Amino acid sequence: MSKYQLTMGKDLDLKAEQAKSLASPLLPANIILRIMFMAMDVIYGQARTLPKFLVIEILARYPYWAWENRAYIWFTKLYTRAGWVRKPDSDRLVRLIELGRKSQDNEQHHMLIIEDIMRQKDIRLSLVRRRLLPKLLACGYFFLTRAMFFVRPAWSFAMNARFESHAEHEYMKMVAEHPEWDNELVETAYFEYYPRQKTMADLFRRIGLDERDHMHESMEYWEYLTGREFK
Repeated sequence: MSKYQLTMGKDLDLKAEQAKSLASPLLPANIILRIMFMAMDVIYGQARTLPKFLVIEILARYPYWAWENRAYIWFTKLYTRAGWVRKPDSDRLVRLIELGRKSQDNEQHHMLIIEDIMRQKDIRLSLVRRRLLPKLLACGYFFLTRAMFFVRPAWSFAMNARFESHAEHEYMKMVAEHPEWDNELVETAYFEYYPRQKTMADLFRRIGLDERDHMHESMEYWEYLTGREFK
């Protein structure tokens, strides 16, 4: 059983969980993430806004896609080599595929919901900030995450844990900056895919908890690969 307590699928006091997140230490970003966060501040401003979080969610999917994709490649190598495959080896890859698949789907649901809320609020961006710059950031992050996972998978899990720690704290801080959201009802067609929340505040608290879960899952897999405690 995991030592990390995941929140997905649980009925929780979201305000209490927000306070817990804000009181928890932020994992320090590595140099790659610091540069990326600085670039986003320059492009989208230092304020916590929905367009900025939309870009975070666009980027957040790529490490999980890289894990799933690489695991399929390893499966092919495993089952085309001489000798029989041991179940522990296949179990390891199945676990990685399942983690990558469910996590990237979750991040994509965040992306769909945020974009729909921006549409409802008529939040518009220039062509460059809406289309060009997110594509450039995504392209760079796509190749970076694939290369990092190819060279040493543990690096990818460590960086993703730090990315998700940043996302968790940023979501909870954004909610704290908008106390009016506790009284603002939210509706989106994408609740077909995601747990329905009553207010804007609870929606973004729930998304912040998803990021905490992703951080813990990344830390757990890093520990599984390295045999050491994540620090």
